[in-house]
Amino acid sequence: MIARRMDFVLFTVIAFALAWVAGCGPWVDGHGLKSALWLHSGALLMMLTPTVGVLAVWRYRARSWQEFVSENGLTLGSRPRRTVALIAAAWTGTPLFLLVAFGISAVFGWYTVEFGRLEVVAAVLLDGLTVNILGTVVFALGEEIGWRGWLLPQLAHRFGLASGLLITGVVWALWHAPLTLLGYNYPNLGPWAALAFIGFCVPCGAILGWLRMRTGSIWPCVIAHATLNAAAIPFSLFESPEHRSNPVLTGFGLVGWAVLALIATALFTRYPPHSASRSRTWTTTSDQPQPLLG
Repeated sequence: MIARRMDFVLFTVIAFALAWVAGCGPWVDGHGLKSALWLHSGALLMMLTPTVGVLAVWRYRARSWQEFVSENGLTLGSRPRRTVALIAAAWTGTPLFLLVAFGISAVFGWYTVEFGRLEVVAAVLLDGLTVNILGTVVFALGEEIGWRGWLLPQLAHRFGLASGLLITGVVWALWHAPLTLLGYNYPNLGPWAALAFIGFCVPCGAILGWLRMRTGSIWPCVIAHATLNAAAIPFSLFESPEHRSNPVLTGFGLVGWAVLALIATALFTRYPPHSASRSRTWTTTSDQPQPLLG
Protein backbone atom coordinates (compact mmCIF):
# COMPACT_ATOMS: atom_id res chain seq x y z
CA MET A 1 0.00 0.00 0.00
CA ILE A 2 1.27 3.44 -0.94
CA ALA A 3 0.14 5.86 1.75
CA ARG A 4 -1.90 8.92 0.82
CA ARG A 5 -1.73 12.26 2.58
CA MET A 6 -4.89 11.48 4.55
CA ASP A 7 -3.31 8.24 5.76
CA PHE A 8 -0.44 10.18 7.34
CA VAL A 9 -2.85 12.64 8.93
CA LEU A 10 -5.07 9.88 10.32
CA PHE A 11 -2.14 7.90 11.70
CA THR A 12 -0.51 10.93 13.31
CA VAL A 13 -3.66 12.34 14.87
CA ILE A 14 -4.69 9.01 16.40
CA ALA A 15 -1.23 8.01 17.62
CA PHE A 16 -0.56 11.41 19.20
CA ALA A 17 -4.08 11.99 20.59
CA LEU A 18 -4.28 8.56 22.20
CA ALA A 19 -0.75 8.99 23.58
CA TRP A 20 -1.94 12.08 25.43
CA VAL A 21 -5.02 10.25 26.69
CA ALA A 22 -2.89 7.36 27.97
CA GLY A 23 -0.16 9.59 29.39
CA CYS A 24 -2.27 12.34 30.96
CA GLY A 25 -2.34 10.80 34.46
CA PRO A 26 0.72 12.62 35.84
CA TRP A 27 -0.66 15.88 34.45
CA VAL A 28 -4.12 15.35 35.95
CA ASP A 29 -2.97 14.41 39.45
CA GLY A 30 -0.32 17.15 39.40
CA HIS A 31 2.49 14.88 40.62
CA GLY A 32 4.47 14.81 37.39
CA LEU A 33 7.44 12.43 37.48
CA LYS A 34 6.55 11.50 41.07
CA SER A 35 3.26 10.01 39.92
CA ALA A 36 4.71 6.51 39.92
CA LEU A 37 1.56 4.50 39.13
CA TRP A 38 0.18 6.80 36.44
CA LEU A 39 3.59 7.52 34.95
CA HIS A 40 4.59 3.91 34.27
CA SER A 41 1.16 2.48 33.48
CA GLY A 42 0.48 5.41 31.18
CA ALA A 43 3.83 4.94 29.44
CA LEU A 44 3.02 1.30 28.74
CA LEU A 45 -0.42 2.14 27.36
CA MET A 46 1.11 4.87 25.21
CA MET A 47 3.30 2.27 23.51
CA LEU A 48 0.22 0.63 21.99
CA THR A 49 -1.12 3.78 20.34
CA PRO A 50 1.02 3.75 17.14
CA THR A 51 -0.45 0.35 16.28
CA VAL A 52 -3.95 1.74 16.81
CA GLY A 53 -3.03 4.47 14.34
CA VAL A 54 -1.97 1.94 11.71
CA LEU A 55 -5.12 -0.11 12.31
CA ALA A 56 -7.18 3.03 11.73
CA VAL A 57 -5.43 3.56 8.41
CA TRP A 58 -6.04 -0.06 7.47
CA ARG A 59 -9.72 0.28 8.32
CA TYR A 60 -9.98 3.55 6.40
CA ARG A 61 -8.35 2.01 3.32
CA ALA A 62 -10.30 -1.27 3.67
CA ARG A 63 -7.15 -3.40 3.56
CA SER A 64 -6.99 -7.06 4.59
CA TRP A 65 -5.39 -8.56 7.67
CA GLN A 66 -3.02 -10.56 5.46
CA GLU A 67 -1.77 -7.31 3.95
CA PHE A 68 -1.43 -5.81 7.43
CA VAL A 69 0.88 -8.65 8.47
CA SER A 70 3.00 -8.72 5.31
CA GLU A 71 3.32 -4.99 4.63
CA ASN A 72 4.11 -3.98 8.20
CA GLY A 73 6.95 -6.44 8.68
CA LEU A 74 5.22 -8.93 10.97
CA THR A 75 6.77 -11.88 9.13
CA LEU A 76 10.43 -12.91 9.34
CA GLY A 77 11.08 -11.49 5.88
CA SER A 78 12.50 -13.24 2.84
CA ARG A 79 15.59 -14.46 4.73
CA PRO A 80 14.34 -15.78 8.10
CA ARG A 81 17.77 -17.00 9.20
CA ARG A 82 19.22 -13.51 8.83
CA THR A 83 16.26 -12.10 10.75
CA VAL A 84 16.69 -14.58 13.61
CA ALA A 85 20.41 -13.82 13.74
CA LEU A 86 19.72 -10.09 13.98
CA ILE A 87 17.09 -10.71 16.67
CA ALA A 88 19.80 -12.42 18.70
CA ALA A 89 22.23 -9.61 17.90
CA ALA A 90 19.68 -7.02 19.04
CA TRP A 91 19.08 -8.89 22.31
CA THR A 92 22.79 -9.04 23.15
CA GLY A 93 24.02 -5.91 21.40
CA THR A 94 21.64 -3.42 23.01
CA PRO A 95 22.93 -4.00 26.56
CA LEU A 96 26.47 -3.75 25.17
CA PHE A 97 25.64 -0.34 23.73
CA LEU A 98 24.45 0.83 27.15
CA LEU A 99 27.53 -0.65 28.79
CA VAL A 100 29.82 1.21 26.38
CA ALA A 101 27.90 4.50 26.65
CA PHE A 102 27.72 4.50 30.44
CA GLY A 103 31.26 3.13 30.66
CA ILE A 104 32.59 6.08 28.66
CA SER A 105 30.52 8.38 30.87
CA ALA A 106 32.09 6.81 33.96
CA VAL A 107 35.61 7.24 32.55
CA PHE A 108 34.99 10.98 32.17
CA GLY A 109 33.47 11.17 35.64
CA TRP A 110 29.95 11.90 34.42
CA TYR A 111 28.43 8.69 35.81
CA THR A 112 29.25 7.01 39.12
CA VAL A 113 28.23 3.42 39.74
CA GLU A 114 27.66 1.94 43.19
CA PHE A 115 27.08 -1.80 43.44
CA GLY A 116 25.45 -3.56 46.36
CA ARG A 117 25.73 -7.20 47.28
CA LEU A 118 26.88 -9.48 44.48
CA GLU A 119 23.77 -11.66 44.55
CA VAL A 120 21.55 -8.60 44.29
CA VAL A 121 23.51 -7.29 41.32
CA ALA A 122 23.32 -10.68 39.60
CA ALA A 123 19.57 -10.92 40.22
CA VAL A 124 18.93 -7.42 38.84
CA LEU A 125 21.01 -8.08 35.72
CA LEU A 126 19.41 -11.47 35.07
CA ASP A 127 15.93 -10.05 35.54
CA GLY A 128 16.69 -7.06 33.34
CA LEU A 129 17.99 -9.20 30.47
CA THR A 130 15.26 -11.85 30.55
CA VAL A 131 11.99 -11.28 32.41
CA ASN A 132 11.82 -7.53 31.87
CA ILE A 133 12.54 -7.90 28.16
CA LEU A 134 9.92 -10.57 27.64
CA GLY A 135 7.47 -8.54 29.71
CA THR A 136 7.79 -5.49 27.47
CA VAL A 137 7.88 -7.20 24.06
CA VAL A 138 4.14 -6.72 23.49
CA PHE A 139 4.40 -3.00 24.23
CA ALA A 140 7.52 -2.60 22.09
CA LEU A 141 5.62 -4.32 19.29
CA GLY A 142 2.86 -1.75 19.74
CA GLU A 143 5.32 1.02 18.92
CA GLU A 144 7.31 -0.72 16.23
CA ILE A 145 4.30 -1.62 14.09
CA GLY A 146 3.66 2.10 13.86
CA TRP A 147 7.13 3.62 13.58
CA ARG A 148 9.27 1.10 11.71
CA GLY A 149 6.51 -1.18 10.44
CA TRP A 150 4.39 1.41 8.64
CA LEU A 151 5.66 5.00 8.94
CA LEU A 152 9.33 4.57 8.00
CA PRO A 153 8.75 2.65 4.71
CA GLN A 154 6.08 5.12 3.65
CA LEU A 155 8.22 8.18 4.41
CA ALA A 156 11.26 6.59 2.75
CA HIS A 157 9.20 5.96 -0.38
CA ARG A 158 8.06 9.59 -0.51
CA PHE A 159 11.20 11.44 0.59
CA GLY A 160 14.11 9.03 0.33
CA LEU A 161 15.82 6.86 2.91
CA ALA A 162 17.80 9.50 4.82
CA SER A 163 14.83 11.86 5.13
CA GLY A 164 12.55 8.98 6.10
CA LEU A 165 14.87 7.96 8.92
CA LEU A 166 15.23 11.55 10.12
CA ILE A 167 11.50 12.35 10.06
CA THR A 168 10.59 9.06 11.73
CA GLY A 169 13.12 9.72 14.50
CA VAL A 170 11.80 13.24 15.13
CA VAL A 171 8.16 12.11 15.11
CA TRP A 172 9.03 9.23 17.44
CA ALA A 173 10.68 11.62 19.89
CA LEU A 174 7.89 14.21 19.83
CA TRP A 175 5.27 11.50 20.32
CA HIS A 176 6.79 11.01 23.80
CA ALA A 177 5.79 14.59 24.71
CA PRO A 178 3.23 13.63 27.40
CA LEU A 179 6.18 12.23 29.35
CA THR A 180 9.16 14.26 28.15
CA LEU A 181 7.45 17.62 28.78
CA LEU A 182 7.51 16.54 32.43
CA GLY A 183 11.27 16.04 32.19
CA TYR A 184 11.18 12.28 31.58
CA ASN A 185 14.69 10.90 30.86
CA TYR A 186 16.19 14.38 31.43
CA PRO A 187 14.58 15.70 34.64
CA ASN A 188 17.09 18.55 34.96
CA LEU A 189 15.82 20.01 31.67
CA GLY A 190 12.15 20.17 32.54
CA PRO A 191 9.98 20.57 29.40
CA TRP A 192 13.10 21.01 27.24
CA ALA A 193 13.56 17.27 27.63
CA ALA A 194 11.03 16.91 24.80
CA LEU A 195 13.53 18.44 22.40
CA ALA A 196 16.58 16.76 23.93
CA PHE A 197 15.02 13.36 23.32
CA ILE A 198 15.23 14.01 19.58
CA GLY A 199 19.00 13.68 19.93
CA PHE A 200 18.52 10.12 21.15
CA CYS A 201 15.63 9.01 18.97
CA VAL A 202 17.11 10.01 15.60
CA PRO A 203 20.31 7.86 15.77
CA CYS A 204 18.56 5.09 17.72
CA GLY A 205 15.72 5.12 15.20
CA ALA A 206 18.26 4.92 12.37
CA ILE A 207 19.64 1.68 13.82
CA LEU A 208 16.14 0.27 14.27
CA GLY A 209 15.35 1.37 10.73
CA TRP A 210 18.44 -0.44 9.47
CA LEU A 211 17.26 -3.62 11.20
CA ARG A 212 13.83 -3.24 9.60
CA MET A 213 15.15 -2.71 6.09
CA ARG A 214 17.99 -5.19 6.29
CA THR A 215 15.56 -7.99 7.19
CA GLY A 216 12.15 -6.81 5.92
CA SER A 217 10.88 -7.59 9.42
CA ILE A 218 10.12 -5.54 12.52
CA TRP A 219 10.96 -8.34 14.96
CA PRO A 220 14.63 -7.36 15.39
CA CYS A 221 13.40 -3.80 16.06
CA VAL A 222 10.90 -5.07 18.62
CA ILE A 223 13.55 -7.03 20.52
CA ALA A 224 16.04 -4.15 20.38
CA HIS A 225 13.38 -1.73 21.65
CA ALA A 226 12.24 -4.03 24.45
CA THR A 227 15.83 -4.75 25.45
CA LEU A 228 16.70 -1.05 25.51
CA ASN A 229 13.82 -0.31 27.87
CA ALA A 230 14.61 -3.26 30.12
CA ALA A 231 18.41 -3.03 30.16
CA ALA A 232 18.32 0.65 31.08
CA ILE A 233 16.87 -0.18 34.51
CA PRO A 234 20.08 -1.57 36.06
CA PHE A 235 22.06 1.52 35.04
CA SER A 236 19.55 3.63 36.95
CA LEU A 237 19.50 1.33 39.97
CA PHE A 238 23.28 1.10 40.24
CA GLU A 239 23.91 4.83 39.95
CA SER A 240 25.41 6.30 43.09
CA PRO A 241 22.74 8.26 45.01
CA GLU A 242 25.44 10.62 46.29
CA HIS A 243 26.81 11.45 42.84
CA ARG A 244 23.84 11.86 40.56
CA SER A 245 24.80 12.29 36.93
CA ASN A 246 23.64 14.87 34.43
CA PRO A 247 21.54 12.71 32.06
CA VAL A 248 22.20 15.10 29.19
CA LEU A 249 25.82 13.90 29.22
CA THR A 250 25.61 10.16 29.89
CA GLY A 251 24.15 7.06 28.22
CA PHE A 252 20.93 8.67 27.03
CA GLY A 253 22.61 12.01 26.47
CA LEU A 254 25.54 13.25 24.43
CA VAL A 255 27.71 10.16 24.94
CA GLY A 256 24.89 7.81 24.01
CA TRP A 257 23.93 9.90 21.00
CA ALA A 258 27.50 9.79 19.73
CA VAL A 259 27.84 6.03 20.21
CA LEU A 260 24.51 5.42 18.46
CA ALA A 261 25.50 7.68 15.56
CA LEU A 262 28.78 5.77 15.12
CA ILE A 263 26.96 2.41 15.18
CA ALA A 264 24.37 3.63 12.66
CA THR A 265 27.06 4.99 10.36
CA ALA A 266 28.99 1.72 10.49
CA LEU A 267 25.89 -0.38 9.78
CA PHE A 268 24.68 1.66 6.82
CA THR A 269 28.20 1.87 5.39
CA ARG A 270 29.26 -1.74 5.84
CA TYR A 271 25.88 -3.44 5.35
CA PRO A 272 23.63 -1.22 3.22
CA PRO A 273 19.96 -2.20 3.54
CA HIS A 274 19.19 -2.27 -0.18
CA SER A 275 19.65 -6.05 -0.11
CA ALA A 276 16.32 -6.30 1.69
CA SER A 277 14.45 -4.20 -0.85
CA ARG A 278 13.16 -7.21 -2.74
CA SER A 279 11.82 -8.81 0.41
CA ARG A 280 8.28 -10.10 0.35
CA THR A 281 7.63 -7.78 3.25
CA TRP A 282 7.22 -4.93 0.78
CA THR A 283 4.87 -6.77 -1.56
CA THR A 284 1.12 -6.46 -1.68
CA THR A 285 -1.83 -7.74 -3.63
CA SER A 286 -2.46 -4.24 -4.96
CA ASP A 287 -1.60 -3.44 -8.55
CA GLN A 288 0.00 -0.17 -7.42
CA PRO A 289 3.81 0.18 -7.54
CA GLN A 290 5.49 -0.67 -4.25
CA PRO A 291 7.85 1.48 -2.17
CA LEU A 292 11.56 0.81 -2.61
CA LEU A 293 13.85 1.77 0.24
CA GLY A 294 17.23 3.27 -0.46
